[in-house]
Formats: sequence, C-alpha cells, structure tokens
Amino acid sequence: MSQDTTQQRFRRKDNLLLRIGCLLFVGVFFLLGLTCSGLFGLSMLFSQPGFFIIATILATLTAVPYGLLLLWLDRNEPEPATLLITAFLWGACVSTMISGEVNSGVANLAFNLTGDPFIADFMAASFSAPFIEEITKGFAVLLLFTLFHKEFDNVLDGIIYGAIIGLGFAWFENITYYLNAAAEGGMGGMLQNAWARGVVSASGGSHAAYTGLTGMGFGLMRVMRRGPIRWAMPPIFLGIAMFAHFAWNTFVGPFVYITGGDSVAVQYLVALPLAVAILQLPFTLVLLIVVGVAWRHENRIIRQYLSDSAADIVKPGDIERLLPARRRAWASLKRFFTKGPGPWWLHRRLGRRQIDLAFLKWHHEKDEVAWDPDQDVDILKIREDIRKVRAQLRSSL
Repeated sequence: MSQDTTQQRFRRKDNLLLRIGCLLFVGVFFLLGLTCSGLFGLSMLFSQPGFFIIATILATLTAVPYGLLLLWLDRNEPEPATLLITAFLWGACVSTMISGEVNSGVANLAFNLTGDPFIADFMAASFSAPFIEEITKGFAVLLLFTLFHKEFDNVLDGIIYGAIIGLGFAWFENITYYLNAAAEGGMGGMLQNAWARGVVSASGGSHAAYTGLTGMGFGLMRVMRRGPIRWAMPPIFLGIAMFAHFAWNTFVGPFVYITGGDSVAVQYLVALPLAVAILQLPFTLVLLIVVGVAWRHENRIIRQYLSDSAADIVKPGDIERLLPARRRAWASLKRFFTKGPGPWWLHRRLGRRQIDLAFLKWHHEKDEVAWDPDQDVDILKIREDIRKVRAQLRSSL
C-alpha cells in the first residue's frame, strides 16, 4: 500500500465564504430563538418558581434516557457533540417558539371565525401543529445536511439528528404543558401530565420519531447520491412525519375517551398506552428496523474499507476488535479499569479514527471523485492522525 508519498494532493471543493455567510445568518436566527425561549422560561420561572423547577426536572428525567438511547444507537460513528447540542437546542428553543406563535395565531383566527373554542383547538392541534412544527424541526435537519455535509454520512445520521431535534422540542414543550397542568390541577395534575406525555407518549417516539422520519429522508438522499428520485426523499418523509403527527393529535383524544370511558385510571393505564401502540409505534418500529439495517451496512463499510489498509494504519486483529460494536464497548470498558484512563482514551481515539477512515474511503468511492484515495487530503490526514495515536500508545507502554 501507499505510504502517502504521492506529491499531488486534492481536496473536495468547499465554498467557505458561502458557508460562513449561511452560518452567520442561521446563527443570528438561532440566538434570537435562544433569547426568546430564555425570556419565556424566565417568565415561567418567576410566575411559578416551584412548579417550574419541578416541571423542568420531570421533563429532563424523561428526556435523558431517550437521549442516551439515541447516542447508543449511533455507536459506530458518533456525531460531534457540538452538533448534537445545537440540534437539541434548535428543537427546544427555535422550533418551539416559532411553532407556538403560529399555532396560537391559527387558533385565534379559527375562534374569531367560528366562535367555537373546540374548533379553534382542533384546527391548531390537527392542522397547524403537524405542519409548522415538522417544518421548523425539519429545517434544522436541512441545515445540518447542507452546512455540515461531512458529518452527515448515511441514513442513521439523519435519524439521529432528527430525533435529537425532536427530543429537544418535546423537552421544552413538556415543561410548558406540565406547568399548565399544575395551574389547573396542582401537583397531581402535573404528575398525571408527566406520566401521559413524558412516559407513555414518549415511549412511542413522539416528536423524536416524527423528526427522525424527516431525518431518514435526508439520510436516504445522502446515500442515494445521484438521480432524480433522491430529491423526492426529504419531502416524502417530511410528509410521513406530518401524517404521523396529525394522526396522533387528531385521534388520540377520541380513542382514549372511547376505550377508557369515565375511569381516569383506565384512560391513563390502559387506553393511552393502547393508543400509543396503534398510532405511534408503527412509525417508531419502521425507524428501528431501518436502524438495524443501517448497523449492518455500517459494519460492512468498516470491514470492506479497512481491510486493504497498510499495517501501520490497521493491524491484524483491529477489525475484529472494532466489530461488532458491543465487543468494542466491552473491550473499552475493560481497558479503562485495567489500563487506566490514558490508554483507554488513546485506544478509543484510534478506533474512532479508523472508523472515520472507512467512511471517508466509502464516500470517496461512491462519489466517484477524479483522484485516487492516496491523493485525498482528508484521507491522508486521518492516516497521519492514526499514526500519531499509535506512536503515543507505544510511548505510553
């Protein structure tokens, strides 16, 4: 194999000025959303300080497990923490603020036209919310896909980014719903709402699943790479996300009322979980099946594109230590307790960079660029990083 001695090197074109301009524009918009949501949060804190703290704790306690699950799903090639945090904050701050204003405007307009509060709520929940909320969340997926194309590798990445955005939306929205429930029914009302929204409804995916579907559309577009059909993937899956959202908002109330009767216990313990199983779980199961397929695809990429690497990049036995992910995780945990944090971190970085190399070589081949992999600046940089980590490992022995 080449030892990276090729003189002529190439890098993919990147319109830096356009990218910086887009980032600045989006950054201003993002900061505006953070400011508005922060002020709204402060108003809730000052109006109901005790309940606000409890509501935030409850929303966080139910969001954290789902966030950890999403991180576990993205175990082969994790996304940058900065992008995941940004995605979460976009969902929590920007999407909720825009969607809340639009939904309120639609409800007020419907009430002014009909004078019927039921119709106003119905129009906002069944027609405005599925449309505007999925648009504002999906726009964040579009930004990540466009501005951070190198970090958006495949279908799984799209699902993860979309689900994290949806999780942020659900987290902030739950806080507001819990506070409203406390204002009407005290602590009991808040706990009932936390059970319904944070536990039962969230078990079916809720906003994380809806936006995960949108992300899947962008992920399919990324993997398909060329052809007119790829351009149809994002709008098709955005439409599916809107439909899933519409179906839940429209039919969950009648379903729970019909199957649960007048018993609150039956409604919350039987009817609502059944509604989740029928109205939400099918969409979540589709996502989980796609995740399973994506895992197998990622494993094939790692094996195929590392198998021909030079011995100083991938040694015999390295691929077997990287795959499957559960073996890698167990070996990493064992190394932490037997070798200490230093060697653990270096081995972890080595594995991450080797996997990064496999994905980069895969993109290089599928994109059919004009130059050889041994002339690609990004591939050469990762190889050099791997050599440096190996040198650090040798010096630590």
